Amino acid sequence: MSATLENQSSSREAAPLSLPAILAYSLANLGVGAFYAFNNFILPLWLGSYTHNAMLKGILAETHSFEGAILQPLVGSASDRLRTRWGRRRPFMILFAPLSALFLLLTPLAAALPAPLRLGGIVACIFLSTLVFNFFIDPYQSLMADITPARQRGRVSGIWFLVGALGQVVVLLLPIPIVYRFALVALLMIVLTAATCATTRETPTTSGITGEQDEPAIHHLSYWGEMSAATRGLTTLRQARLFLIMYFCYGAGTSAVVPQLTPFIKSITHCTDDQALHMVLILMVATAIGGVPCGWLSDKIGPKAMMTIGVAMIGLAAINGLWVNSLPSVAIVLFFAGLGTAAQNASAYPLLTRLVPCEEIGFFTGLQTTALSIVGPVSVLVTGALINHYGERMIFGVCFVCILGALAVINRLRPELAAAEIERHLQLSAARNNAATTS
Repeated sequence: MSATLENQSSSREAAPLSLPAILAYSLANLGVGAFYAFNNFILPLWLGSYTHNAMLKGILAETHSFEGAILQPLVGSASDRLRTRWGRRRPFMILFAPLSALFLLLTPLAAALPAPLRLGGIVACIFLSTLVFNFFIDPYQSLMADITPARQRGRVSGIWFLVGALGQVVVLLLPIPIVYRFALVALLMIVLTAATCATTRETPTTSGITGEQDEPAIHHLSYWGEMSAATRGLTTLRQARLFLIMYFCYGAGTSAVVPQLTPFIKSITHCTDDQALHMVLILMVATAIGGVPCGWLSDKIGPKAMMTIGVAMIGLAAINGLWVNSLPSVAIVLFFAGLGTAAQNASAYPLLTRLVPCEEIGFFTGLQTTALSIVGPVSVLVTGALINHYGERMIFGVCFVCILGALAVINRLRPELAAAEIERHLQLSAARNNAATTS
């Protein structure tokens, strides 16, 4: 049985992508990077004109919402089983990227509403833009696992995140008023997502060209039956479960810092908005510089080792953030954190794809987002409350504690055991499907 599964997996594995194909797939991530940078670093500054509550600004700048905890696995599973002439991931990208951009464009218009409605309109637009954005980003990221072989995913992830970092640099560096950056980000998302969808072809099995007899057993179940089977898989896929716990801890740490980073820099150093954004650029540049080398190294030494290095570097940056007090010291910490982020970015998703069945990668990508959707807003609210009482430096204390938890879980992860767990999970899914068919 093991040999059969291995042969089937090998026959289904995609051929390595050429550099032009990798860049074509990565194009949309330039718009994604612009969206992240805008939400995380620019939006809190813009919101300062409408509210001074650190908790509210943090929760609005967070790119994951509570509803995503429930909706993201549903979206991911739906993209796993969708069969259309355009593939199973691209329809989600084509629909939801422009819709997210539309709500983003409406946000500054909501600021022109009468005073009693203004803040509510802003909150609604930001919430909807973020929620719909996550319906787009998970299928987009899952597409990478469909079109690349496992041995190439570290390098593809490195280039993908490099392009995303360039998008962050663009939206941070351009000397234009914040209100115009809403339109810039929306335009980048729409145009570049369309370019990726037009130039990136999904594999035949993804497009539904193969016959029904080649479909995985889990896709013969009903939609809710498939969701149930994939969820039950967490009892068998212990390494995937540990990865999600690790990502939960990691997400709690980074969510404590990112939405509050530009207000922290302004408060500690008394600099201008532009100077605070230039400091964030150092983080982006370091991430961009490290992306491709870390991706290459991840393929060489393994994604778990690369993930450990990256998370440890972020932890060291966090502990040093507790006593920075000038722009030069902030710059050093952010550069180090950027290199750690590059290592984490280049290894996290390739690691996840080795721990779960390729037939269910959309569902587990959704679960990864679920972890952030739960812990991100909670971390932002807790950190915001601590900031209101004890000051801005609490963001680094919370981050450091959470990173220690992530490192403890990474130490227990054993990727070499994942193949046997996946085989067992697929056997159980096939048995349940046969039982359901015969009954």
